[in-house]
Amino acid sequence: MANSNQQDNLFKAFGLFIEAFRPYVVSLLMKDEGERWSAEFVKTLSTDQQSKWNMGMRNGSAPETLIDYHHLKSFAIQKKQLLKPDFDRKFGDVPNWLGEIAEVRHKVAHFTDVDEDEATKAWIHMKTIAKILKMGELESELKQLQGSEKVEKQEAKPSPKSKKGDIEPWFRVVQPHLDIREGRLDESIFAANLAEVALGNGREIYNNPVVFFSKTYFTSGLKSVAKTVIKGLNGKEDAENRVISLQTGFGGGKTHTLISLYHICKWGKQAGKTSYADELFKHTGKPNFDNAKIAVFTNTTNDAANGRTTSDGITINTIWGELAYQLGGKEAYEIIRKNDEQLIAPAGLFKQVLEKCKPALILIDELADYCVKASAKKAGNSSLADQTISFMQELTEAVAGTNNCVAVITLPASPQEVGNTPEAQAILNSLQKRVSRVGADTQPVADDEIFEVIRRRLFEQVGDSGTIQAVATKYADSIRSFGVNCQTMRTRLNTKRR
Repeated sequence: MANSNQQDNLFKAFGLFIEAFRPYVVSLLMKDEGERWSAEFVKTLSTDQQSKWNMGMRNGSAPETLIDYHHLKSFAIQKKQLLKPDFDRKFGDVPNWLGEIAEVRHKVAHFTDVDEDEATKAWIHMKTIAKILKMGELESELKQLQGSEKVEKQEAKPSPKSKKGDIEPWFRVVQPHLDIREGRLDESIFAANLAEVALGNGREIYNNPVVFFSKTYFTSGLKSVAKTVIKGLNGKEDAENRVISLQTGFGGGKTHTLISLYHICKWGKQAGKTSYADELFKHTGKPNFDNAKIAVFTNTTNDAANGRTTSDGITINTIWGELAYQLGGKEAYEIIRKNDEQLIAPAGLFKQVLEKCKPALILIDELADYCVKASAKKAGNSSLADQTISFMQELTEAVAGTNNCVAVITLPASPQEVGNTPEAQAILNSLQKRVSRVGADTQPVADDEIFEVIRRRLFEQVGDSGTIQAVATKYADSIRSFGVNCQTMRTRLNTKRR
């Protein structure tokens, strides 16, 4: 394609399209299957797709968010009769449309060159489907994105005032994001899920990096962490700074920060091909690695009681087994296989894993919650929680001692977030000592940044600077007038009492 802005806009369009098309698929299946719609949808998937679907469900993903582009063509072929009432004589074309859209989306997601004809077809197919399904807001958004060099950075045109001195109604000045305009925003969308992103599942606002960064306000904390991580993976950060601890209360931005780091490091050098993170990279510098090996561990990654069986038949039982396997597959897992099978934290071995797999980024979220569950699992004369806490010392020392490796670990601000018991308090205290002993603590979001974080998530734009100033002036005048009126009223009341 001609430039990175056009590719960014196409990537964003894919995110908007799938978010609008998923509810349509669900509505079709629910007419016949009701709440069993997801079981019927899974029947249209290949064996590998079904396996990934089931893994997503185990990680807490909502079924609707697991519907992805590479599912749609087979769904449209096998369920074509469901499409006929809406698409009429064109229902037979829908599988090909969806297949071509999915192919281009795959190329854009992997920064593969997309020629103009391919891109044009994808735009036409998405707009045609939106028009047929009467998704007016989506169709309008797609047209705007296709015709714009960079929609996100455009300033709104000043709105003409209806009468001299009047202020325009807010809905004529500001523009909420598409999901809000269509009434598809619910509170669960603010619960970021790192495990979903690592699996390629979940809502596009988190899974699609262009959509994600277009709605992300880059706080000073996020910039600081990202700079340390990029420098660390580039091999330009001191050892003591390559283990980072994020400890805030619920909703403090920890998981959002980890997702940002995941996308940045997944991009690697390709990050320079997108403009949506330019503001961030001006502060951090750009990655000089092709892409980093990334391992993600959350409280849903591996069941403490049963472990997790991989697609190639390996049963992984511990966090050290998970991290090794995610970073380097079977070969890296073999280094600590016995430790994983016997539930014994490795001693001095994990550095070998990192040396084999660097540059490597390790993201650990909700570890305290996992340890509370693991405390019920016996491991010799101790518990799996005890061994996991012991491993954190091994991990932090291995990362600090291996160039081009970074670990970011989140912890809750208080034990009440994982369980208001003496055991939960003891687990959190132990983790804090192990992680902060080597790591550097960072606050992802400062109190005075919360407004801007929410504003960026809710609105595409908030009007031109002239309109903003006019509103601020009007409010200031109203407050001053109110003060004058109150003083006048007090004077009159005092006069009457006399």
